[in-house]
Amino acid sequence: MADESHEQSSRAVVLTLAALAAAGWLAAGFVWWQGGQTQSFLTEQLTTAERARESLASDLQNLEKTAGGAADLKKQAADAEKALSEASTARASAQNELADLTKQISDARLAISGAQEEASAKTRDLQAVDSRLKDENDRAATLQSQDQALSAELGRLQSDAEAARKALADAQTQTTSTQKEFEALQGQVNSATAELNALQAQIRTAKPETGSNPHP
Repeated sequence: MADESHEQSSRAVVLTLAALAAAGWLAAGFVWWQGGQTQSFLTEQLTTAERARESLASDLQNLEKTAGGAADLKKQAADAEKALSEASTARASAQNELADLTKQISDARLAISGAQEEASAKTRDLQAVDSRLKDENDRAATLQSQDQALSAELGRLQSDAEAARKALADAQTQTTSTQKEFEALQGQVNSATAELNALQAQIRTAKPETGSNPHP
C-alpha cells in the first residue's frame, strides 16, 4: 500500500509539473502572439507616419513650386512641420511601447526557462526515487521468495520429524509388545525348566530304589 501511495504521489507531482510547464508555454505563446500583433500594429503606424511625412514633404515642395505668396508658403510649411513633429512623436511613442513589449517577452521567456529547468530537476529526482523504490521492491520480492522457500523447507522438515516421531512411537510400541511376549516366553521357559528339574529330581530319587531290588 505504501509503494502504491508513493507511486501515485510521484505521478501526481509529475503531472502537476507538466501542467505548469504547459501553462507557461501557453502564456509565453500568448505574450508572443500579443507582442507580434502589437509590433505589427506599431509597424503599420510607423509606416503610415513615414508615408504621411513623405507626402507632407512632397506637398511642401509642390507648394513651394506652385504657391505665389510667401505667407501661404509659411503657413503651409508650419502645418507641414507640425504634422511632421506629430508623426515623429508618434513614432517615438511606438518605439518605446515596442521596447517595453520586447522586455516583457524576454522576462516571460526567462520565467518559462526557469520553470522548465525546475520541472526537469523534479522529474530527475522522481526518476531516481522510482529507481531506488524499484530496487527495494525487487529485493523485498527476493527476500519473500527466499522466505517462502525456507517456510516450505521447514514444513517438509517438520513433516519428516513428525513421521520420524510416529515411526519411533510405533517402534517403541512394537518393542513393548515384543518385550511382553519375550517375558511371557521367558515365564514359560522358566516353568518348563522347573518342571524339568522336578522330573530330573524324581528320576534321580527313583534310580537308587531301582538298583536295590534284585531281578526275579
